[in-house]
Amino acid sequence: MKKRNPFIGFYHYGVILTYLSLASAIVGICFSVGGNRAAYPEIGVICLLISGICDAFDGAVARTRKNRTREDRMFGERIDSLADLIAFGVAPAMIGFGMQINRWFYIPVYVIFVLCGLIRLAYFDVTEQIRTEDPNCGKRTYYEGMPITNVAFFLPIFFLVATLFDPYSFGRTAVMLGGYLLMAVLFILRFKTPKPGIKGILALIGILTVILAALVALHVVL
Repeated sequence: MKKRNPFIGFYHYGVILTYLSLASAIVGICFSVGGNRAAYPEIGVICLLISGICDAFDGAVARTRKNRTREDRMFGERIDSLADLIAFGVAPAMIGFGMQINRWFYIPVYVIFVLCGLIRLAYFDVTEQIRTEDPNCGKRTYYEGMPITNVAFFLPIFFLVATLFDPYSFGRTAVMLGGYLLMAVLFILRFKTPKPGIKGILALIGILTVILAALVALHVVL
């Protein structure tokens, strides 16, 4: 008889990248907001990039495990979406908040951004489960709307552009809030986004690495 795990959940290398993505997001939130200490939103963006890199390979790593049970697979899918909501929804919103774009009338933008991300993730989970119930479904070749994980690519670009403006300037605020609203609309807008292959993923990783280096240099200068 198989020994029952004393803890609920699944603990193996197939989920480690998802857990690391979440851990990086929490660290990023803490540095972005700052609390009683100075806020460092640039570190939050660096953590966002790390979460993006982890997410790019978590599915591939999980699929290397042999004899996965249906319960194991469903658990991995659920925690991936839950972690994505925090890493690419809540954490990015806190980056903007940590940039002192925190007046009460800016908060609805963050609410819309996270809410649209939540709707997109829930819709994807439902449609993906229905799709995979068909034995002839084949591999997914495109997504509907922009995947929330693309925030790891676009938000650092908005952040770097925003830093070209003086702190507390309207230009910096407009770039960031405009970026959040644009990404929120793309989450729920019905259009086809091609699913990248391994070459596309590696190209994105290369671009993210360049952005990461720029952010590290920016943090050192600041």
